[in-house]
Amino acid sequence: MWKIIIRPAFAMLTMFIFSSCATTEHTPAVESRQQKLLRVGVTLNYPPVIFKQGGKIAGVEADLARLLAAKLGKSVKFVELRWDDQIPSLMEGRTDIIMSGMSITRARSVRIKFTDHYLKSGLVAMMRIEDSQTYNSIENVIQSSSNVGVVAGTTSDVFVRKNFPNVFDIIALQEADDAPAALDRRSIDIFVHDAPSIIWLVSENESDISGLWEPLNEEYLAWGVRRGNEELFMKVNTILSDWKKDGTLHKTLLNWIPSQYFDRIK
Repeated sequence: MWKIIIRPAFAMLTMFIFSSCATTEHTPAVESRQQKLLRVGVTLNYPPVIFKQGGKIAGVEADLARLLAAKLGKSVKFVELRWDDQIPSLMEGRTDIIMSGMSITRARSVRIKFTDHYLKSGLVAMMRIEDSQTYNSIENVIQSSSNVGVVAGTTSDVFVRKNFPNVFDIIALQEADDAPAALDRRSIDIFVHDAPSIIWLVSENESDISGLWEPLNEEYLAWGVRRGNEELFMKVNTILSDWKKDGTLHKTLLNWIPSQYFDRIK
């Protein structure tokens, strides 16, 4: 008799417990906590824009993300992603904004909405110091028959493939940080990438590497917001506009980009 009574009761209790656990993620308290977070998608391979320094997420975008979250009355939560996962994660609602040195392109704009730009930049070339006179102009760089390094899947990859008619070979690197070693072992002769990144790499390897500071093109760095999230889009653009007027943006950029280079790319 006892077994007949206990089993249904235990089953009902078990169903109740698991039912409660299954709905925990959707409780108002959890949703409220999520609303107080600004989930920022970052790919930590782009010093001085966004990277890890001493185990801490640092750089231009990190500083701006923290300032932006504070202005919005939220706490920042950095979501570390591979570059190829940035836009899918934003579209699927796993992040709220991409702040990772992303250039505005027509192809990307099909899937996400870009805020106003925060930095006018461009692609520049880096080479061994001994070859700096060989590649001392945009024409000499573009018309070269050398091995040219790019970071796979970036705007530099697309640009070189479209605009370097005589290139001997295009070498796709995984990270910009791989370029100095590739130049040293002569697997590449020129490395083309975003100006802030080249500035950083040259500053770290100034005895071996030089840069051609004339931009090969014109690019604009901005932040990506999910289409349909108009409230966040409008707020971010308003805050960014205020930062441009009151000097906050300029001051933050100068914290990471040396003043002697900054005027060339701002």
